[in-house]
Amino acid sequence: MGTYAIAGNSGSAGKTTTVVTEAVLLAERGFTVRVIDVDPQANASTWLGHVDAPAPTVADVLRGHRSIADVERPARVILDIDAETGQPVYDDEETIPGVTVVPALRSTLDSLVVELASQPGAVLNLQDALRDASPVDVTLIDCPGSLNVLVTAGLLATAADDERGLITCVKPSGKEVEGIPALQQELANMRRIYKESIELVSVIPCAVPPQGAVYEEQLAALRDWLGDRVAPSIRRRAIVDEAYTNYVPLPLYGHRAKDVVADYNAVIDHQLAAGLLAKRSQVA
Repeated sequence: MGTYAIAGNSGSAGKTTTVVTEAVLLAERGFTVRVIDVDPQANASTWLGHVDAPAPTVADVLRGHRSIADVERPARVILDIDAETGQPVYDDEETIPGVTVVPALRSTLDSLVVELASQPGAVLNLQDALRDASPVDVTLIDCPGSLNVLVTAGLLATAADDERGLITCVKPSGKEVEGIPALQQELANMRRIYKESIELVSVIPCAVPPQGAVYEEQLAALRDWLGDRVAPSIRRRAIVDEAYTNYVPLPLYGHRAKDVVADYNAVIDHQLAAGLLAKRSQVA
């Protein structure tokens, strides 16, 4: 099994695209995947079929009021949004096999930041809930794009599993790459304060333009610095925004998304070769 927090120190770096795309591609390879959305934007929840998710949501898990089983739902593809009710329309028979989601609701997580920070120990509620949850092959936790208590809760939750770590997504620019030391400092803080050892295990360069010396230099510097932890790059394509706008994960969006999907399959191959994302049957 493996539990991984996908976090970064800037928004729009490709975190949610990575979480949703890897979840669906891993399921297509026979994995069972749980996505936990702790990002107040709730984009992973939306992309996996749960827009404005009704209670209970991940906020109730973070408060310690609900279990994962109370909140977890099958991932689905939204066909449309009803113009009168604003509610999603589904094919009642269709789910995304192998993928479940613990959804977020935008209005609840923003206010939860102060609440969790004011209650000692509450930051460990998600970790406790995952220890009690039914096992899956891989759990992916989509964290916010700035360091706050929700990121801390997501990172600490990975310690519920022996196979764990931080996966970060960066654009190949100085500003984005400069956010990695802050993440490493957060991991050091957890070792010092919570006695939990969580490592940066994978760095995914996302939204990489097709050309430009500055991007090539940044990628080379990133690989010199972090070595084999740097995965193959994900190219920048407008199809990513289009697929999100139409509520369809990239692997299910059709042939126009095939280039980006191929990039993500290469990332998964790289992560598997590094010993990440192991199935339960493969974990000794």
